[in-house]
Amino acid sequence: MINEAEAYLILVLFLLVFASLLSCFETSITAVSRARIHRLASEGDKRAKHLDRLLREREKVVSVMLLANNVVNIAASAITTRVVLKLFGEEWFLVATVVLTIAVIIFSEILPKTIAIKFSEKVALFFAPSIHFLFFIFSPIVAVIQKVVDMMIGVFFTNVGKKTKESELEEIRDTVDFKAKEGSIFKYDKDLLDGVLDLSDTAISEIVTHRKDIESIDISLSIAEIAKQGAATNHTRIPLWRGSKESIVAVLNVRKLLRALHSHRGDIEKFELSSVTSAPWFVPATNSLRSQLFAFRKKKKHFALVVDEYGSLLGLITLEDILEEIVGEIKEEEDSRGINIIKIKSGAYKIAGKTLIRDINKKLDLEIEESDDAYNLAAFVINSLGRIPEEKENFVINSHSFEILKKHGHDLVWIKCRKV
Repeated sequence: MINEAEAYLILVLFLLVFASLLSCFETSITAVSRARIHRLASEGDKRAKHLDRLLREREKVVSVMLLANNVVNIAASAITTRVVLKLFGEEWFLVATVVLTIAVIIFSEILPKTIAIKFSEKVALFFAPSIHFLFFIFSPIVAVIQKVVDMMIGVFFTNVGKKTKESELEEIRDTVDFKAKEGSIFKYDKDLLDGVLDLSDTAISEIVTHRKDIESIDISLSIAEIAKQGAATNHTRIPLWRGSKESIVAVLNVRKLLRALHSHRGDIEKFELSSVTSAPWFVPATNSLRSQLFAFRKKKKHFALVVDEYGSLLGLITLEDILEEIVGEIKEEEDSRGINIIKIKSGAYKIAGKTLIRDINKKLDLEIEESDDAYNLAAFVINSLGRIPEEKENFVINSHSFEILKKHGHDLVWIKCRKV
């Protein structure tokens, strides 16, 4: 028969094993990927479903594990103390304490947590049903303790512990950056993910084609002249204005016009232009790219005119512009004249003044500072200098060397740039 001392020893060993299992799961649930478990749960994995429910309340689960672990360790210490004092006396108390401490550190902390870090998903899935039951038992006690802790924290701190949408997005960005540095994802994939995440933070005004760069046609011209000018452009849709170029009254579909004229019989000037035009769609410059992308999809449109807070025309934006923010620049073969960044032999870059700062930073990683007042390189230079520089002028702005290669009136057409 087992005597009292042996029974206590077996109980202590059981408690140490139980503590190691709790430590193992506590570590695994903090290391496991919630997205991966959610996918397994959606595929019908029963253990993953248990774990997915626990991960929704991860902080409470960890609190339950800590509570249970402390209770077990304290119980093991108390039982060991009683057995040692009864069998060996006080002189062995220090030895027993050291031995128990080493056993707890190695077998209940370091070893199980190391295993949990290496095999977090397998460990978490294996223990999920049991921990779900344990969580059900201990959660009322933890809830009371948590309220007391929250009250104490509330005395000294405010706005603690609440995750905002912005912080969650930043967490995703940090994960993407970390995986890219590890080499787990390629730079192209990272750029795609960054482009998608940037849609919510980027306003239309940052990528809009400025009104002075818009190719438009006077609606009062003859049909033949409108067709001629429309065919000479590289665009499918062209704004039509009346009175002034900022007074857009319609949007011409060039393909429809040319197709209709090809099959038209009779006097060309009697052709109804309204049959190949649509009403202009005006959108505010404050819209984010994400909301504008959804608006394009909802309205099944590819083209919108952008207005500022005063209702004045700011520029235009297309569906292609937004897609380029995600996948990079899209150019057709005949559109090679649109190249706006050229690397020269010295290692510097010849950049068109109208090139957006965000595009320059994406392609060249020059880290030029972007602001609401300086959306393209020409605006950045003028805004930084506080004046319009002269042609062939050299200067340095924020560790970047610039030279004005070509100037047309007040427009900075080509600028040479390199990092100092």
